[in-house]
Amino acid sequence: MTDQQTPKTDNNSWQLVATSGWLAGQSFTIKKHAILGRDADCDITIPGTHLSRRHAEIAISGDKLLVRDLGSANGTFVNEKAVTEAELKAGDTIRFDVLSFTIQGPPQALSQPSTNGAASKPIRKQTPPPTKAKPSSQGNRDKTVHMTAIQKTSNALTVILAIIFGLGCLVGLAYLIMQL
Repeated sequence: MTDQQTPKTDNNSWQLVATSGWLAGQSFTIKKHAILGRDADCDITIPGTHLSRRHAEIAISGDKLLVRDLGSANGTFVNEKAVTEAELKAGDTIRFDVLSFTIQGPPQALSQPSTNGAASKPIRKQTPPPTKAKPSSQGNRDKTVHMTAIQKTSNALTVILAIIFGLGCLVGLAYLIMQL
């Protein structure tokens, strides 16, 4: 449902044009509806730890472009304001944690300037529909590793043996120094 293209717009298209990092200059066309995240099942898949598996939903409603955060760990920001839901206008900046994009829209979207320097207007909060995807990622934090009791005991014994070995080396070194 999205196409990766060079930055340009036609008369009816909305696009996200990356302005930061390794994505800079890449363009993603929005056709009706798109889920953005790091999961391979997303319409716009961007690998990396900064995005949740299903980070945000972007949809065209009439002549408007709407964004809704899907409970992401690191947030969605429109013109540097954290949002749960917002209406986007051509020229707005949207940021998903550290990844920034400029919104490009149809010509009629440019004729409706934003007020107060902020193009986003928070809209009523809706509960996200249930999905088959796993919960949002933990962002920049490492994955949780579940260990069995045997693995935990083995790790604890390894640490204890390493400490005993280190202390033995220190005692031996101290003995040699005293013999000098």
